[in-house]
Amino acid sequence: MTTAPSTTTAPGRKRSEASRQAILDATYDLLKTAGFHQMSIEGVAERAGVGKATIYRWWSSKGVLAVEAFMEAVAPSIAFRETGSAQTDIERQMKILAKAYRGRTGELLKEMIGFSQCDPEMREALFVGYLQPRREAAKAALQRGIDQGALIPNLDLEALVDALYGPLVYRMLTGYHPIDDKFIDKIAKVVFEGIARREV
Repeated sequence: MTTAPSTTTAPGRKRSEASRQAILDATYDLLKTAGFHQMSIEGVAERAGVGKATIYRWWSSKGVLAVEAFMEAVAPSIAFRETGSAQTDIERQMKILAKAYRGRTGELLKEMIGFSQCDPEMREALFVGYLQPRREAAKAALQRGIDQGALIPNLDLEALVDALYGPLVYRMLTGYHPIDDKFIDKIAKVVFEGIARREV
């Protein structure tokens, strides 16, 4: 699924793909090793072999750069895998997400969500670049279930996505309860038992 770009290129100056990738790779490396708070534009520039001006020409802030680097690195591993069952697809993807959220990916996402509360541009980039595509993919899977007759019609897909994925984010942010497969099974059972289409 394509997403809206989180960066703006200055008029008349095209980005070098090699430089762009080097910057994103360097950013994600620093995110993983040092975290968002300790990551700096200076450190990224040095590791990527570019000037700070190049980074600021293509990304408006450290936060926006970090979000794009995070999104590009993480998104492929948590993508939906479409099969014949919408419920199976969603449960599988929830477990993939839960595994990621239990590890370094969850630590980074939690940190970036926290910092983005004071940075409107970063918050917008996080929603448009990372959260919204995940929501749209989940809604598309649920719609497939409706179209296939496995789920009841006229469902509020936005509310369903919140019901399925909200508990994962809550547990990731608070850190007080595990995000394990048993928990995912319980959430999926509660939600899908309420929306499954039954033969009359």
